[in-house]
Amino acid sequence: MKNKVKELLMPVIVLTLIAAVMAALLGGTNLLTKDQIALLSKQAKEQAVKQVIKADKYEDAKINYNGTDYDYIVAKTADKTVGYAFTLSSNGYGGAVESVIGIDASGEITAVEITDVSGETPGLGQNAANENFYGQFAGKKGSVEVVKSGAKENQINAVTGATITSKAVTNSVNLATELYNEITKKGE
Repeated sequence: MKNKVKELLMPVIVLTLIAAVMAALLGGTNLLTKDQIALLSKQAKEQAVKQVIKADKYEDAKINYNGTDYDYIVAKTADKTVGYAFTLSSNGYGGAVESVIGIDASGEITAVEITDVSGETPGLGQNAANENFYGQFAGKKGSVEVVKSGAKENQINAVTGATITSKAVTNSVNLATELYNEITKKGE
C-alpha cells in the first residue's frame, strides 16, 4: 500500500517542483528584462513619432476627450506648433493594433506608423505594417473610411483578407483626427 501511494505521489511532487522552478526562472527573467523591454519600446515609439511628424522638438501633452485621458505629442519648430503625434490602439482581429499618427497644424495626416500588429494573422492582418497599406493615410483630412477596393478621396483600400485589422487602424486614425479637432478647438 505504501508503495502504491509513493508511486502515485512521486510524479505529482516531481512535476510540482519542475513547475515551481520554471515559474521562478520565468519570474527572474521578467525582472531582469522588463526595464530593458520598456526602454526599447519607448525608443521605438519616439522614433515612430519622429517619422510621422518632423520638428525640432517634441513636448508631451494630455487631453481628456469623452471621459478618457489621451497622451499625445506636440511637435514644434522655432516654438511654433507644426503638428501633433498620437499613439493609439484599436482592437483588430487578434488583439490590439497600435499605431502612431501624425497630423500637421492644418489637420492633414502626415503619416501613420504601425508599431504593433503582433496579434494579427501572419500573412494577412500583419500586412497592415506594410507601407503600401499605412501609406494610404498620408495627405487625408478628416474622417477616413475603409473600402475593399477602389478607394476615393477620404477612403483607403483594406488589406486583402484583413478588413478587421484595416478598420482597427482606421479607427485609430479617425480618433486621432477627433483629438486633433478637440485640441485645436481649445487652442492648445
